[in-house]
Amino acid sequence: MEPGNGEPKYILTRRDESWLASLAISLPDRPGALAGMANMVAVRGANIERLLYDRGRHPNRVELELSCAHAAQSGEVLDELGAAGLLAGPSSLAEPDEGPLAITDMAGVLSFKVALENRPGVLATLAGHLKEFGANVTHMCYDMSSGPGMVEASVATSGAAEVSALLGDLNRAGYHYHVLWRGGEDSEINEALGLSGVEAFLFKLRSSLPPERMNSLEELFSTSREVRQALAEFRGASGASGEILAASEVFANILRLAAMAQGSTGERFTLRLSGPVRLTPRVSLYMLTCPEGANSYLLCHPDAMAMLDTNFGVYFDDVSAWLGLHGFDPARINMVLATHPDADHAGWAGRLQSRFGARVYMHPDSVRVFAEEDRTLGRGPLKGINRPFTRLVGRLSGLVPPERIEPFEPADGECGGFPVIGKIRIADLEFLVLESLGGHAAGQVFYCNPELGVLFSGDYLLDAASLSPREREALSVHKSLLTSTNTDSVVFAKEMGMLRAVMLRMDEELHKMGGRAMVFPGHGDFYAVDRAGW
Repeated sequence: MEPGNGEPKYILTRRDESWLASLAISLPDRPGALAGMANMVAVRGANIERLLYDRGRHPNRVELELSCAHAAQSGEVLDELGAAGLLAGPSSLAEPDEGPLAITDMAGVLSFKVALENRPGVLATLAGHLKEFGANVTHMCYDMSSGPGMVEASVATSGAAEVSALLGDLNRAGYHYHVLWRGGEDSEINEALGLSGVEAFLFKLRSSLPPERMNSLEELFSTSREVRQALAEFRGASGASGEILAASEVFANILRLAAMAQGSTGERFTLRLSGPVRLTPRVSLYMLTCPEGANSYLLCHPDAMAMLDTNFGVYFDDVSAWLGLHGFDPARINMVLATHPDADHAGWAGRLQSRFGARVYMHPDSVRVFAEEDRTLGRGPLKGINRPFTRLVGRLSGLVPPERIEPFEPADGECGGFPVIGKIRIADLEFLVLESLGGHAAGQVFYCNPELGVLFSGDYLLDAASLSPREREALSVHKSLLTSTNTDSVVFAKEMGMLRAVMLRMDEELHKMGGRAMVFPGHGDFYAVDRAGW
C-alpha cells in the first residue's frame, strides 16, 4: 500500500497460503514497550517473522515483518497497531533528537542469544519475561528467514542483580540461551549494542573522570539539546566514506581528551613549566603544559607578557591562579597570539580578553570559524565530520572565543612558499605572520623570526618522541607523524616539507654564526632543528 504524505507506509504481499506485512513502527524507548506490541500481534493470531531494532541508531524505529493467515487478519493487526499510535509516519521516524542519558550502569547491560520456535506468541512471551525484570530492549535481531529459531537481543536493567535475576528466570522458564556479553568493570564498552551515542561516549570517560566532573558532564548532555545533536551528527558523519571512517576514531579520541580535561582541573590540576629560553635581550619564553591539550607559550618582558596559544578553556582559572602563585601576574598579559582557532589552541583567548583586556591576534578567518563553529569552513574531504566535531570540542572544553580579533601590522612577501600576511612585535621581538596553505585548519598561521631562526608551528612539525602515549594515540602521530584531523592531508604533508626546508635553511645560516634554529610546536617539547633528524 502506498501512503499519502505523512501517512504510515507498509507493504502487503502474498506468500504461498499466507500474507506478509512489512512495515516500520514507532515504539517508546522504555521497558515493556516491546512486550505490549508483541502481545497485540499475538492476540490477533499473527506471527512476527522479522524484527530489527537498534536503539543506538534510532531509539524508536522498529522494522517488522508479520505473517497472517489472510489479508483481513493483517488489516486487523495494522488497525490495532494504529489505534495504539505505533504505526510510524515519515515524520516520526526522521532523525531523532538523541535523548538524555538513560543507561547509567553498565553492569545492568546484557547481550544474549536465545532459541525461539517460529510460531505466534513466542516473542511476546519472551518480551514478557524481560518486562517483568524492568529490562529495556536496546537491540534485537530476530529474522526467521536468515536465522531461523534464534533471536539476538541486548537489554538494559537497573544493575547486575537484575541481570542475574533475569537469567535465572529464563533458566526456570526452560529457555536455551547463550550470554554474548555482560557489563561489568572489565567489560569493553564497544561490545555493548544499542547504546545511544551519548551513553557510549560518557561510559568511555567514566573510569577516567572523578564523580563530580562526570556528573557535570552528564548534566551538560542531559540539558543541552544542541550538544546531543552535535554528537548525533558526528556519529552519523563518521561512516560517510572510508577516509572519514579512518579519521573518526582520531576525532573521537580528541573529544575524549577535551572532556577528560574537566577531570584535571581544581585540586587535580598540574602544570609543567619549561624555560626560560632567552629569545632576545628583553624577551624570555616559558612553555606551559597542562594535563591535556596543547602547549601555551608565555613571552615575558619587563613591560608586560604575551601568551602564544592558549589551551582548553576549562583550564583558565587554574592556569591564572598557578601563574599568580609563581610570580607571573596574569593581569600583565596584554597580548594573545593564536596559531589557529582550534579549541586546544584558543580556548581561553576570549577570557584573557574579557578579564584582563588583552588584545587577541589571529588569522582574520578565525572570526568565521568561531561564528560558524566549523574548523574547516566547509572545505576538504572531512568537512561533514569537522563541523559537529568543532561544536562538540568547544562545548566540552569550555571554549570562549574573543569578541574582537585585532589585525596584524601590514607586511607582505613570502617565506619559503608561505604568504606573509602581517607582522607583530612583542617588545624587541618581531614575528612575521605566515599564512598556511590550508592543510590543517582554517585560520592557521605560523609565527616566524628568520633572523633568530624561531618558528611557532602549531600542529605542524611535532616532535613525536616527546609526546605522551595518550597524545600520540589521540593525534594519530604514531601512524603518520601528522594529525588526521586535517582539512586536506595532501596539502598538510606538502606544508610539512616546506616548513622543514625553511627551518633547515635558517639553521644552516645560523650555524655559520654559532647559533641554531628552534621549533616551538603546539604539542610535545620544543627542539633545535639540528636535533630533529629530518
